[in-house]
Amino acid sequence: MGWLAGKSARIVGDCPAIAKALEARGARLVADGASDILVHVAAPPAVKPAHELSHDEWRAALDAGLDQRFLLAKEFAIASREAGKGGALLYVGAPEQALGSDHAAAAGALGNLTKTLGVEWARDGIRVNTILTSQVGETLGNLAAYLVSDYAAYVTGAVMGVGLDD
Repeated sequence: MGWLAGKSARIVGDCPAIAKALEARGARLVADGASDILVHVAAPPAVKPAHELSHDEWRAALDAGLDQRFLLAKEFAIASREAGKGGALLYVGAPEQALGSDHAAAAGALGNLTKTLGVEWARDGIRVNTILTSQVGETLGNLAAYLVSDYAAYVTGAVMGVGLDD
């Protein structure tokens, strides 16, 4: 199936299932630079009870889970606009309730950021969606491939959970 034929995809982070699904649908994976598709897969942070978190640990979780993701999205949107084309941005990470209060704060804010950017950038043809899951297998890869494909051309600002009770 060539859903993504002719599209370049950059994956930041590690998820072999997503890489496999994108390639299976015709996307060309690129290591860096401009791309039609950007997928950001967050590495799960260490789990620590809220009362044991230092302010520096709290800030580091928000930086990794939200700030760096926003900056990457902004860079992607600027490049897409300069090239005169749209694109698809997909965030992938663990659900809010999975990894502690610092991660929950970042993941909750990411949900709101996804919805806001999805609306704001729709006029530029840039779609922004998020998958929150603890799964890393074929289901995740297939959903990711669908969300960045033209089959999901009208899906933006969506935050989806997959297999959250596993």
